[in-house]
Amino acid sequence: MGVKSGAEAHRARTSANGPYSGELSKSLAYMPRPVREFVIEAGGMASLLLRVVWSAVAHPRGYWSDTVDHLHTTIRKSWFPVVVAVLGFSMFMALLTTVFFQMVGAEQLTGPTLFVYMLRNFSMWTISMVSAGVVGAAITADIGSRKVREELDAMQVLGIDPVRELAVPRVVSVALFTAILTIPAAYMTLFSLQLGTLYVAGLHPADFYEGTFGSVLPVDLISLVINGLLVGLLIGTICCYKGFAASGGSMGLGKAVNQAVVICFVAIFVFLIGYQAVLIAFFPEYGFQL
Repeated sequence: MGVKSGAEAHRARTSANGPYSGELSKSLAYMPRPVREFVIEAGGMASLLLRVVWSAVAHPRGYWSDTVDHLHTTIRKSWFPVVVAVLGFSMFMALLTTVFFQMVGAEQLTGPTLFVYMLRNFSMWTISMVSAGVVGAAITADIGSRKVREELDAMQVLGIDPVRELAVPRVVSVALFTAILTIPAAYMTLFSLQLGTLYVAGLHPADFYEGTFGSVLPVDLISLVINGLLVGLLIGTICCYKGFAASGGSMGLGKAVNQAVVICFVAIFVFLIGYQAVLIAFFPEYGFQL
């Protein structure tokens, strides 16, 4: 076995984390270290997402049993934190907003205004935060522990693709989980807002539901489910990537889990802003309802 040259070692270190080769690999050496690390991680996550999507679509058999198992485990571990978070934050927002609208004599607008806002932004944000903190951390810890114990190397020696075997079922299960959870979250948000307006402003439930349902468009519900699906793909990809890239023993694994959750928070925040902007661009009436 020959000794690798310096250039070969540099290419091996670079290609291990990001989808860069040739001139792109050389250009990374001229970037400042923080920028280079960001580009490598972003490219690695994008490459992993493409591999997961291609594997799931091109070969749609063989991973659904594991996906159902992971989905069952995800729902069992996460349904209670999601319910508490959605109900609690919705009730808190309902009380504050109702008091404000009551001060200006427009408490009848509380339901339509707040429900549309929370349906498009706040509820999805709450679901994604809980999913990233509970489900995403578990995914990174599971895959990262396998990486630290060198199980991934053993799988490759046996001819098993770790992305197909580990990443695809987990990413698909998280995407399905966040997409499925959007509709119950909408009902929980509606129930919390109705209780808040009834308790603070004494608004009759019939008036509340009449104004609220009149302000919701069909594109709201469709975009909510699609939003949940895309957010789940984002969370699953980031957390799987950080698990695959974990190193340095138990301390490195802990750092990888922490970094995965933080990156998910920032990425989801940026994604939701862009998602709403695209929706308003394609559906102008969607923006007029904000």
